[in-house]
Amino acid sequence: MPAVSERPADWPATEQSRWARPLMSVVIRLLMRIDVQGTENLPEPPMLITANHLSYFDVAAMTPYLPKGVIGMAAEKYRGTWMEPLFTINALIWVKQFSADRDALRKALMVLEHGAALAIAPEGTRSKTGGLIQGRDGAAFLATRANVPIVPAVVWGTEKVLKRPWPKVYLRIGKPYCLPEGRAKGPQLAEYTERIMCALAALLPEQYHGVYRGNPLIEEMAKIVR
Repeated sequence: MPAVSERPADWPATEQSRWARPLMSVVIRLLMRIDVQGTENLPEPPMLITANHLSYFDVAAMTPYLPKGVIGMAAEKYRGTWMEPLFTINALIWVKQFSADRDALRKALMVLEHGAALAIAPEGTRSKTGGLIQGRDGAAFLATRANVPIVPAVVWGTEKVLKRPWPKVYLRIGKPYCLPEGRAKGPQLAEYTERIMCALAALLPEQYHGVYRGNPLIEEMAKIVR
């Protein structure tokens, strides 16, 4: 697999600003207290980092602790809005929400195949319930096609930022795991997506399990990722 530096001319992602990590570190110090565990679980890229999504502040909480230059995916609807600069300070791929955005998937696959770290929220959007919502199949598709390890990362407490002074925020990074390589589709892809989501639930307090509360796969994945 080529080194990350050997990027093709049509590299699909924007570049991470050199100010991204320092800026996010400042945001953290100003707005929250953060408790981080599990950074030692991060392997060398390539890897697919899967994360829950509770708040607009999730990215600020996670960025300083993820691999330098990690590439994320952001909803196309924010492009051209006042929020675009907040997203583009990190390296990213724009994606159309709630659709089979084949172009975004192609770009994400290229990123992984060229040895980079990619971060994705399998839920596809920010949870408005405070718990996990139904995962979508994009993460499972990418992990199986690119045959890269999945690193589960969860954050909670970010939903309290700006609602109370200096809230405690928790970031947990789990141990990497792999899904079978291949062209999974249909029910098999749905099964893998459930595994990905239950791995996230295994790192979260139960009140954040959302639609996966009580799923027996959580206990199974906990033995792998904790």
